[in-house]
Amino acid sequence: MRALLVGEAGPLEAALEEAGLQLTRDDVDAAYLVSVAPPVELVPLADLGADDWLRVFDEWATEVFFAVQPWLAASAARGAGSWVAVTSDIGTQPFPGAGAAGAGAMALHTLVRIAALEGGPDGVRANVVAPGWSEPAVPPDLDMELAVLDTPLRRLVTTADIASAVAWLLSPAAAHVTGEILRVDGGYTITRGSRPDPRRH
Repeated sequence: MRALLVGEAGPLEAALEEAGLQLTRDDVDAAYLVSVAPPVELVPLADLGADDWLRVFDEWATEVFFAVQPWLAASAARGAGSWVAVTSDIGTQPFPGAGAAGAGAMALHTLVRIAALEGGPDGVRANVVAPGWSEPAVPPDLDMELAVLDTPLRRLVTTADIASAVAWLLSPAAAHVTGEILRVDGGYTITRGSRPDPRRH
């Protein structure tokens, strides 16, 4: 599957290729598109400056929209296409310190679901993969041992977990799936809300 890649994928890029995607950075005529959100920054609302808020929100939502827009138009014109946005499960459940990134993730989730609504009649699908914490990208304020303890499957997400979910959503096996947010977090968001502050013991 030839896929246009938007965003800095880091270690995920190799995992996506291992999952069968042929990635390109400049082909809006690619049948598939994968956008990857930036790493999560945890900053309490009281400490979040205006410039940081705007920067984080732009990175999570605004820049993605303008990068994806030409592909959406080209896909609608040819009558087929599938977009998977890799975001974070902080866009599905509030998390302390994730005011800016969480708001950006939720905005992007809305963009994806609107793309599914508008693009569906033209054969264009759009979905979200919302991973939990992954070991290479755990924010400094997060207690990794506690995150594992709060995850029913008792491990953090891997790039292979994310890539497998992306590849499935792009595949014919998911041909009737659109507008969905698939959390890939080992069940973390089921239990995480039981702690007043899930960042520390």
